[in-house]
Amino acid sequence: MFQRKCSPFSVFLLFLLGFGPSLSAQNTVSVTGKVLSYDQNSALEYVSVKLYKLPDSTFQKGVFTNTDGRFSLNTNPGKYYLQLSLAFYENQTTEAFELKPGQTNFHQGTLRMRQPKTQEVKDVVVRGQKDVMEAGIDKKIYNVAEDLNVNGGTANDILNRLPSVEVDQDGGVLLRGQGSVTILIDGRPSSMSGGNGKTLLDALPANSIERVEVVTNPSAKYDPDGTSGIINIVLKKNKLLGFNGMVSTNLASGDLKGGNVGEGSLSLSYRNGNINVFGTYNARYLEGYRNNYNDIRQELNSGVFILDQNRTGTDLDAGQTFRMGTDINLNPRNTIGFVATGSLTRRDRTGDLINAQLNESGVITNLWSRSSFDPTDRQNLDLNLNYKHDFKEDRGNFILDVNQSLGSEDIKGFYVNTYYNPDSTISSLPVLDQRLINTDKNNITTAQADLTYLFPKLGLRTEAGLKAILRDQLVDTYSETLDNSLNTYLEDTLANFLYGYKEQIYSLYGVAGKQIKRFKMQAGLRVEKAYQIPNLISDSIRIVNDYFNFFPSAHLRYELKPKSELSLSYSRRIKRASANELNPFTNYSDPFNLQRGNPYLSPEYIHSFDLAYSLEKKKMTVSSALFFRQSNGVISRFKEFYPDNTSAVSYMNIAQTKALGGELILMFKPSPSLRSTLSYNGNYTWYKTNMAEFPDRQGFNHNVKWNTSYEFWKKTATLQLSVNYNGPRVTVQGIAQRRGPIDLAFEKKLANGNWSLGARVTDIFDRQGFYFEVDRPGVYQTGEFKWLTRRVYVSASYKFGKLEISNKAKQSGSDGGGEL
Repeated sequence: MFQRKCSPFSVFLLFLLGFGPSLSAQNTVSVTGKVLSYDQNSALEYVSVKLYKLPDSTFQKGVFTNTDGRFSLNTNPGKYYLQLSLAFYENQTTEAFELKPGQTNFHQGTLRMRQPKTQEVKDVVVRGQKDVMEAGIDKKIYNVAEDLNVNGGTANDILNRLPSVEVDQDGGVLLRGQGSVTILIDGRPSSMSGGNGKTLLDALPANSIERVEVVTNPSAKYDPDGTSGIINIVLKKNKLLGFNGMVSTNLASGDLKGGNVGEGSLSLSYRNGNINVFGTYNARYLEGYRNNYNDIRQELNSGVFILDQNRTGTDLDAGQTFRMGTDINLNPRNTIGFVATGSLTRRDRTGDLINAQLNESGVITNLWSRSSFDPTDRQNLDLNLNYKHDFKEDRGNFILDVNQSLGSEDIKGFYVNTYYNPDSTISSLPVLDQRLINTDKNNITTAQADLTYLFPKLGLRTEAGLKAILRDQLVDTYSETLDNSLNTYLEDTLANFLYGYKEQIYSLYGVAGKQIKRFKMQAGLRVEKAYQIPNLISDSIRIVNDYFNFFPSAHLRYELKPKSELSLSYSRRIKRASANELNPFTNYSDPFNLQRGNPYLSPEYIHSFDLAYSLEKKKMTVSSALFFRQSNGVISRFKEFYPDNTSAVSYMNIAQTKALGGELILMFKPSPSLRSTLSYNGNYTWYKTNMAEFPDRQGFNHNVKWNTSYEFWKKTATLQLSVNYNGPRVTVQGIAQRRGPIDLAFEKKLANGNWSLGARVTDIFDRQGFYFEVDRPGVYQTGEFKWLTRRVYVSASYKFGKLEISNKAKQSGSDGGGEL
């Protein structure tokens, strides 16, 4: 005999697996029935059958019909009614019925559901249309397929269209004016969504995305990372029965200097009752330009020092993305799935930077140019294995999910400095010739188990789970400079480094929710142990930052009347420094604009409050919120300036920030052909630094976004207009503003919707760009970035196959994975 110790993970997992079935309760009355279609008299599968108790219409429980259209659920004696719902069918409510003590069975008989008269059903083809934006009280969903103006774009183009979201010139994402947002792909961390401290979403085609979910104050069920919440990008996943496919292409042209775009995609799928196999492939080629200028004025003891920089350059973005997977229904309550998503991308940038140093009188004292060529190759691969078990009587489910994300980025840099005399003649100074090689490898392993279980008699919903996230990153940088006398390249020992980063996060959570008449309450707690280990391998320095935290959450809702709710929520959140922000080695790719991290950064902690209201009418939906955030130990990006007029971007913890703001989303449907969405977000932010060189700042930030579409030509043609405006945003050292575009798109469907032809113009007035201003004691800087944004696109797509949506997919309302 021997004893074997079990790890806490094993004990908890066994608890999750055994918890649900042991809590099943016996009920006294069985309610049964059958659901058929009114027109075809055929059984309807996956109809949602919900039981409500009178007199207050409290929800008791729900089930789905089986393949024969039959349902059965158990409950206690009392007065009840049933509500039936199925996508593309009219909802139906039964008359009230009474279950008496001692009664064992109640048969509803046959119930029939109708399809709307306005909906055409030819053969087995079912077509429907969603709104571009679905705004709930706690989550906003952006349906990508309904926005014609992102056809041929990337994930970054989609994010720029979301209410309260901005993407800056470096790919950084801001939500409600804050730059700390957790970005997930299919509900999981990915090397494409910022695993190495940077977002690589320009490698993800918009056509591969089903929808984007935005949760601004999530519960303890979700990772607490991110000042402002979570953005979940859900990729497409087949929901059509039989064999189906689609092929599409996009072509575009920019200005007379180039800017050509080519994109093509192919998707194939097969689905029957037990198995779903799908695959997609996308190739993209985009030419453009990327220009910027910087003007820096610095007051030194020796006088005023001015640096004027102007850069013009080209930008090539090309890549391939694939996705393949399968779902297998082992039996009606057990499903296993596997998905692989990968991308191969290349980003080549060239540039000619003219640098001029001037004195206070505006006279040039130094003049030189810097030509650059920066080719970048990226490879990303995400592998996911998941298992789901549904408990009997729709009591909940257990989900086990394992994800492996691998990413690598190879950056090369070739730089040549040529020096001139103030009169623009060639100087006698030798040419500076540098070469840089940077390799960045990133590995993210995620494993989690989630249990949801319902207690209908108590009106209680419980959730519990555990999760582990392991990140491993290695950055290897090598630089060398040409020795003109020896005519050979010599190593730059100051600029070369090897940097490693490890992060381990272990967490478990519990959430309980209960409904009492019109009130819905939910409270949760997440417990977390985390390690962040920046490893300065070149300097033999290893720094271990470990911390233990509690993250509570609370949500309260009140139903004012049907389809009108008021909610109040709170959550404690965290922003961890990224691997790049912790990397202390200096990046010398631009000697006058250096970059370095800070390995001693502490986490930033946030208290987030939301007061929200939603109202849904037949022709209008309103979603609004007031929010307040207080962040302590804020991780802030700042710029240091040196007497030789060089500067370096780094990071530090400042004392505190506070933000008070509001959000309003209005969706209008004045007629069946016209749909319009208007959103506004504004907040006032206070930055408190407790540092003389960085004075306290405060200011107002806001943005407005409008999307409207009109259907005509018997609803086979659509015209769509999108307008984005982002106001100046206050930062720790000044202001920043991303100017938004105005886009116009048209689409015509042919051959019963199987063919689609379209055209669109992006950034009609060529105004999209990024501007910033740094204003601090002794230093004033302005800068602007402009890239090719005005393009004319033409597109075509063709769908083929059975094109029949399975009832299960209709009911779920989703053909993607990883929903929040």
